[in-house]
Amino acid sequence: MLELLFLLLPVAAAYGWFMGRNSEKQKELKGRASVAKNLSSGLNFLLTDQEDKAIEQLLQLLDVEAATIDTYLALANLFRRRGDWDKAIRIHEKLHQLKLPKQQAQKIQFELAKDYFSAGLYDRAEPLLSALVQAESIREAVLKQLFSLFTATHEWQKAMDFRAVVEQTDSRSLRIGVANFSCEAWRKEPAPNDVYRQLIQRYPVSLRPKYELAKKLIAEEEFAEARELLLAILLQRPQWAAELLPLVQQTTPEQAEWQTVLTELSRKHKNISATAKLAEFYAQGENLQQAENLLTEKLRQQPNIRLFLKFIQIRRLQDPSEPHLAEIEQMVQAYLDTKVLYHCRNCGFKTKQPYWLCPSCQQWETVEPMTGIDGR
Repeated sequence: MLELLFLLLPVAAAYGWFMGRNSEKQKELKGRASVAKNLSSGLNFLLTDQEDKAIEQLLQLLDVEAATIDTYLALANLFRRRGDWDKAIRIHEKLHQLKLPKQQAQKIQFELAKDYFSAGLYDRAEPLLSALVQAESIREAVLKQLFSLFTATHEWQKAMDFRAVVEQTDSRSLRIGVANFSCEAWRKEPAPNDVYRQLIQRYPVSLRPKYELAKKLIAEEEFAEARELLLAILLQRPQWAAELLPLVQQTTPEQAEWQTVLTELSRKHKNISATAKLAEFYAQGENLQQAENLLTEKLRQQPNIRLFLKFIQIRRLQDPSEPHLAEIEQMVQAYLDTKVLYHCRNCGFKTKQPYWLCPSCQQWETVEPMTGIDGR
């Protein structure tokens, strides 16, 4: 009898293991059914525009089923795009409390910081972003968001403190941003010339340090270096010729040297504004035919309404009594006066005046003169 009991022990153990496993499955199935029921209930609240109840219902599931993080992130981002920042914050704050893998936790922290920024809670967004700048996978995006915050709060010095981190990225826009933050910080009290030179050397992609130093040097009558800086900008961004050539002219008192500068820009670089200035130079020297020949040649090569206006003006100097020319000049000028002169190459924002910072997309040095048949 005792032997029979020993033989039955393995059977009893196997039965107990099977029943236990079956019980665990039953609990798991009940748990999943409960999750499905709550999830269905939450979605139903959403569909019936009861968003607050929906959020409460869905947030309760986070403690039960953390595998659906991406679904919650998508929902929170939807609320943020709609401007429902409070709802997005509640979801991201709940997610931020969960114990998740490092990279996923960093992503959620970044999303929460963006919620705070969108809601104007800069004091909450800044520490979250500052803590993430060493996260290599999202460093560039974090820095851009952090720079947007410093731009909004005009805390230029704080942005400058992140120069070393910016240089760990390949981002051109971040480098331009740092250079502009420095220039903004020096607006009330300009830095010494050598400090500007160091900034130019450190961030050669940025136009503004060159421009600011050139203006400072013109005021100090250091014309040679100022001209060199302005011409460097023109070679980097020839579309800025209409704005920069008057400054170049201030730095070039010798007429022969001024003619050389304009001729090189016109012929070698095909610069429209330089061509118009060169025609003016010839006209002022009473070489009206040479000015007209230059414009005729360029108009055949580069049809441009601004060059056409200059052609009409030169022709009027040759024949002041021709009444139709004055009328044509007025019509062309009226047309040009209606044209938008600048646009943002990043977002397409259009304006009649230049900005270092685009008022629309908040990007530095993206607003520039428009080019094309009406171009400058």
